[in-house]
Amino acid sequence: MADLLRVSITGAQPGGEVWSVNPVYSIGGDFGAPVSAAQAMTIATAIDAITVSAGVTAMMAPQTTITGCRVEARSLSGTLESIAEHARGAPVAGIASSTNGFSTSLVSSLRTTHPGATGRGRLYWPANGVPLQLSTYRPTSANMTTYSLGVKTYLSAIQAAIDVTLDGVALAVWSRKNADLYVVNSIQVGDILDTQRRRRDQVIENYTVQSYP
Repeated sequence: MADLLRVSITGAQPGGEVWSVNPVYSIGGDFGAPVSAAQAMTIATAIDAITVSAGVTAMMAPQTTITGCRVEARSLSGTLESIAEHARGAPVAGIASSTNGFSTSLVSSLRTTHPGATGRGRLYWPANGVPLQLSTYRPTSANMTTYSLGVKTYLSAIQAAIDVTLDGVALAVWSRKNADLYVVNSIQVGDILDTQRRRRDQVIENYTVQSYP
């Protein structure tokens, strides 16, 4: 019996590069019934029907898109019960100017009441449309408010979409080590841009060569 849904929000960037953001939601565990493949597809379809909040698309350049999602129903130990993938009818594109490279990310840190690293999670959002202040190399506080509210709104909308089909839904941090879930009670978005190296797995680098001496 599944205890959680791992939702992968999937997307693309120029050159065939792909990315994903992977929040986890608790679904009531032993109090519910097994999650069927049909239910997983219903949930994936509902998630892709969500209007993505402007605070999320404002982080992304126009050629960075959200293309669909994957839903995995798993037990606390990680056993896969069912899976579904769905593609959006039309990808959702970023609305910001292109300012940063493939691997640039804004990190949402998920906090719970559980102490230590097992009670914390991180979501890496594409941030190649995030402008920086010349004096600080940081986004403005106004932009950070927009981004953090956008992330919260989107994650809350995903939770509501799941809740139509399943009960006991909550955004959570999943500890495979402890085989447990910890409900998120706050989301922190830092104003230092981070990198996620796997965001440039497929893009072939072009070299400009100068003879020397």
